[in-house]
Amino acid sequence: RDCLLSRGLGDVYKRQQANDFIRVHVVNEAKKKKGIKVEDNSLHSIYKGNPGTGKTTVARLIAQILFQKSVIKKDLLVEVTRQDLVAGFVGQTAIKTEKVLKSALGGVLFIDEAYTLYSKSENDYGVEAIETILKFMEDNRGNIMIIFAGYPKEMDELMSINPGLESVSYTHLRAHETRGNL
Repeated sequence: RDCLLSRGLGDVYKRQQANDFIRVHVVNEAKKKKGIKVEDNSLHSIYKGNPGTGKTTVARLIAQILFQKSVIKKDLLVEVTRQDLVAGFVGQTAIKTEKVLKSALGGVLFIDEAYTLYSKSENDYGVEAIETILKFMEDNRGNIMIIFAGYPKEMDELMSINPGLESVSYTHLRAHETRGNL
């Protein structure tokens, strides 16, 4: 039935996780359209896995399916890394990050290696990007899906370091430890 997802995801475990995620959001959208109140189920997600485990592939497939099922408004996946969000001067990171966020409205923003946004250096503006993302997530709830992706240990550290990130409700997809499995 979700042929696109089945073709792109060879592993039963990740296919089941992705199908469950999609099913919840499709049912909630149908309920909303009928005027039935639903709990706020965040689209935001955290994908954890080692290199080559399919995090980006899963994001692309889920974005397509959520659009096809009218859960998101646009067939749009914007893929970014730290360099797309963080500027070199105070105040410019928020502007740069907000521009990227606005470009993904109605669709999905995939932040690869999201843990690189946090640095212990005082001269680093990644925290400004995180704060801008958090505010945007709250202000545009239901109009954007943000996926934070990266290696398991580093992503766990990122979430524990920033209380704002940790407080957001996420769907977690985690790769099996063997290569090629998300």
